[in-house]
Amino acid sequence: METTIRISPNELTPAWLKKVKALFENENELQITIKPFKRSNLILNERGEEYMTRVNRAIDNIESGEEVVSLSATEFDKLADQLLNKR
Repeated sequence: METTIRISPNELTPAWLKKVKALFENENELQITIKPFKRSNLILNERGEEYMTRVNRAIDNIESGEEVVSLSATEFDKLADQLLNKR
């Protein structure tokens, strides 16, 4: 599984890290990439607590398997090809 989560540095709390660790509890090793991110209009229009509610809901969805789209590499490549050919 791979996920991307955008969060401000002051929101990196032990409680949040515990949730992330729970997502990957069965893995032996993780790769973590951290980089600055320019906020989109969606995020700029959200208060911090609204954004965190949305992030936590996404984590809950991943944990429960609800509202999650999962593709194999082959399925992803096929979908990407279809979308590129529509241009």
